[in-house]
Formats: sequence, structure tokens, C-alpha cells
Amino acid sequence: MKNRKVALACISLAALSGCSSEIDVIREGRLELLPEYTVGQALDNRKLCESTDWSVIEDERGRDVVRYTCDFKDIEKNYRDTANEIDAAKNDSRLITLQERLNELESEIAREKQLLKKAQNHIDNGNSWTERKTENGSSYTVWPRVKQQSITDIENHERGVRSIKNQISMIEKENQDSLSLAQETLEKYKGARAFETIDWVVMEDGSFMVLSGSMHHTNIFKGVIEETPHENIQSALYLIYNENFDTLFAYEDALQQIAEL
Repeated sequence: MKNRKVALACISLAALSGCSSEIDVIREGRLELLPEYTVGQALDNRKLCESTDWSVIEDERGRDVVRYTCDFKDIEKNYRDTANEIDAAKNDSRLITLQERLNELESEIAREKQLLKKAQNHIDNGNSWTERKTENGSSYTVWPRVKQQSITDIENHERGVRSIKNQISMIEKENQDSLSLAQETLEKYKGARAFETIDWVVMEDGSFMVLSGSMHHTNIFKGVIEETPHENIQSALYLIYNENFDTLFAYEDALQQIAEL
């Protein structure tokens, strides 16, 4: 409410007192270590910002503070980890590999069942064995042995099929749960906000200085916006002035790397 009153005062008294002059001092000023742009040129033309805003608020000590706000663009799209999770659930290579192995085992079972049927027919016809003439001499097929081996192979392959089907079922459930969670998470991100604030103060002699800055994100699970102060606001300004980031994640990674130095 205190900030709201200040904003209204600025609107009503701007024509008489030049209430917005503190904002102009900062936007039109230059930083000593980064003089190539005015502050306004650097902060108002960031490709990561959907929009920027300048306002005057009152801090806890009653001091006028100029606050710059950058609302980041494409926040919903920027949660790429969640989107990747959805893609992974739809295109799980494990399922492809397991399905290929399942097809192989089922083909083996079909072949063994044909062999078992053939062996049983020979046995039913009273043929315990068959002599075959080959180029290297005679060979013998013992049909009871073929039958038993086929039964053993079929049982082993069927156990393998059951195991693979169980694995496929587990992975599909895991992926479905993951997909449901990802979709639910993305749904919650609709309308989520991420923005950055930088606070400045104008001195009595007309000079100005940066006080602090913070990142703000919607915590979708709590339904509130959480603030993370910049550990080094000067380094953050340096990154902004030299901004070449394509995504908010890249900018935040750079902030984290600087904070760890």
C-alpha cells in the first residue's frame, strides 16, 4: 500500500514537481565502468525482456528508490526440461530395444513350436530317429531328444517374453506417470511469471548508484513469487550490458557461474 501511494503521488504531482525526474536521471545516466550505453539503453533493450518498467517506491527507511523491472518473455516455453521430459516419455529408446527383443523371442517360440510338432508327428508314427544323408556322411535326428529340447527352449523363451512384457509394462507406467506429471506441471506454468528487479537511488548531488537486484520466479507448487537476490549486482549489470543470451536459463547460468567465482 505504501508503494501504491507513492505511485499515485507521482502521477498527480508530476506536472508540478517533476516527480519522474529521478527515473530520468538514472535512465539517461551512464555507469562509470560501463559508459558505452546509458542505463536506459542497456536495460530497456534486452532481448530477454517482454517488457520493462521503471517506478519509484519507498523503502523501509522512507527513502525514494527507483526500481527497474524486466518481465522475461516466453516463460512457459523456457521450461524446456519439462518439455524434454514429455518428449522422452513419448520416445523411450528402452521400449524400442525391448520390443525388438520381444519380437525375436516370439519368432523363436513359433519356430520351436513348429519343430516340436514335427518331432511329435515322427514319434507318433513310430520314428524315434531319422537318418539323413549329407555330403560328409550320414547324420541322425533323434526325435525324442529334439522334442525335449524344443520344450525346454519354448519354456525358456516364454519366461523371457513374460519378463520383457513386465519390463515394458513398468516402463510404460513410469513414462505415463512422468508424462502426466510433466503435463500437470506445464499446465501450472501457464501464467507463470519470471522477472528481474534492480533498485537505484539518486543522491542529493544528482549522481546515482545501484543498490541491489533480484530474480523473481513463480513457485508453481506454492502459488507464490519467490525472490532470489543477486549476490553481486555489479556483475549482473556487466552481464546485462554485454547480454548475448538466447534464453533466461543461459542468463541465470551465467549469474550462477559468477556467484561461484
